[in-house]
This record gives sequence, structure tokens and C-alpha cells, in this order.
Amino acid sequence: PHLIDQLIEDVNFTSATGTKETPALSSKTLQRDEELPDHKATWSYRSVIGKLNFLLQSTRPELAVAVHQCARFSVAPKTSHTDAVHHIIKYLLGSREKGLIFTPDLTKSFDVYADANFCGLWNRDTAMDDPSTAKSRTGFVMTLGGCPISWTSKLQTEIALSTTEAEYIALSQAMRELLPLRRLLLEMATAMKLPGIEDSIIKSTVFEDNNGAIATATSVKMTPRTKHIAVKYHFFKSHITDANGIFLDKIESAIQKADIFTKGLAPHKFGEMRMLLC
Repeated sequence: PHLIDQLIEDVNFTSATGTKETPALSSKTLQRDEELPDHKATWSYRSVIGKLNFLLQSTRPELAVAVHQCARFSVAPKTSHTDAVHHIIKYLLGSREKGLIFTPDLTKSFDVYADANFCGLWNRDTAMDDPSTAKSRTGFVMTLGGCPISWTSKLQTEIALSTTEAEYIALSQAMRELLPLRRLLLEMATAMKLPGIEDSIIKSTVFEDNNGAIATATSVKMTPRTKHIAVKYHFFKSHITDANGIFLDKIESAIQKADIFTKGLAPHKFGEMRMLLC
């Protein structure tokens, strides 16, 4: 709450300013908007973005998409980006006391929820001059005992050619975070001399809601259609084995926790996802 108070003070808001139900609009994604006037507010755009980044990485994961959208334009922000930051602060104004509540579930292990939004930035009016509108967004969250400990929302570095491909790329990016963290968790357990750790296997379930991505990840063969992403992304297929303790499982989109990291959601859906995650 103390950092949120700083942000509210930075943009000169008061309790009478009004609040928002979500940190970002579900009907709009931020673009370069080069024809609009530059950011003219008295507050420093980069400073506010820095504080918002710290907040979302610490205790407010539901801000990830909204803050990342605004952070992309820190070099030359326009008035539309100023308005988007104001929207986030208004959301924080109405949810100042909210945050993560950890309720460990001992039946769950070290799991990952991965999702993607295929070509979510697409804008036919600006696509000719802005190739980033063709990029998809990756979102994933890692949970230990059901509690979120690491989360990411970012644009993919290459252009996916289908929803399946975008989901598969997100799956691979999540796995590249999971594997070293599993080793770190095992190191910590060994250093703490937890009983029976020598004979234990850390079990992880990777939850994915796209059937095509699951089929690609579990297939023993590589088709010509996926050859162009083979070197970078197929590496993790050998890790998804019973011996390694990593399993790939289908999850319904309605309870896919990573959905909140891929796009702006409508208020009702956002509330459901925030409760599920936080």
C-alpha cells in the first residue's frame, strides 16, 4: 500500500478521482500512436513505470499485461499511453489493500500454467509500419504448493504462424524457466537436509489448454510444418518424461491461471482469474 500511495501521489490523484475494475481495457491494446501528442504530464513516465514494474513483480501479478503494454513505450510515450497509466493507477486506487494471499496446498507440487494470445496486437491500420503488431504474447505462472512464485508476461521474439505455434512457443519459454528452478529447489532441499530428499523426485505438471500444442510437445516425430521452430523449441520434449517427474496435462481455459498474463480481460472474467491466481 505504501508504494501504491506513492504512485497515486506521483500522478496527482485523490480519493475522489474514481476507480477502475481492471488495470487494462479488454477492448483495446496499446499501439505506437505516432500521430498523437507526446506525453505532457508533469510526472515522469519512466519513473512511474519503474515503480509499477516493482509492484507487479512483488505482490500484484494481475498488473503484468497492463504494465508491460505501457513499458514498451517508455522511450517516446504519447497521450494514449499516459491515459493507460492513469487507468492502472485508478485500478490500484480501488484495490489498494489487495495482494497475494498464500494458502499452500500440500497435495500440489511445483507446477506451471502456460498460455499465449495469438497475434493479439494486430492492427490493420498500423501493421504496414509496425511489425510488432504481428507478435503474440506469452504468459505463464509457476506455483509451488498452489502459490504463485514466479510469473511472466511478454511478447514472443518471433512471429508465430498459428494459435498452436504461439501456444507451443509459450510452453517452451515456460519450460526454460521451470528446469533451472527445479534444480534450485532440489539444491535448497538438499542443503536443508530434508528427510528422504536423496530418493525423491520433484514432480511438476505443466498445464496447457491448447490441444495442438500438447500434441506437438508429446509427439515422437517432427513434421515439416514445425521444422522452422525445431532447434529452438523442441529441446524440452525430452524432459517431459515420468523419469524426470515432469508431466504435460490439459486444462480447461476457464481455470487456466496464465490467461490473465496474455491479454486484457473483461471485469467479470478478470475478477475470476484474479481470485484463482492470487
